[in-house]
Amino acid sequence: MPRPKRAQGTTERIQIRTTTGEKNTLLVQAGKAGLTLSEYMRRCSLNKRIHSRVSDKAIARLSSLCSLQKYLLMQVHGHPYEAKLRSELNSVLAGITATLRAVISKEDEAE
Repeated sequence: MPRPKRAQGTTERIQIRTTTGEKNTLLVQAGKAGLTLSEYMRRCSLNKRIHSRVSDKAIARLSSLCSLQKYLLMQVHGHPYEAKLRSELNSVLAGITATLRAVISKEDEAE
């Protein structure tokens, strides 16, 4: 994972005290966001946007699954069990779409 670019002109140091558990939580959250602990703390304290890379990957994967489901729906034409296949594929597509919307809305709330 590439390190984020260092904030311009960061020369001052601020020290805070945390418990070991709090520090570990902050390190995990910074890692999930793909940020150093310093950059993560800076963004949190200044109310700047923290964009999770996990969400980007999840959204991309869910979008590709939606495309695959739509493709499969087009391919079942004329199949002996077309009605059943369409029903099942539509059910899966609805589930993927609902999950995708939930991930996107959760990300929007975080902003």
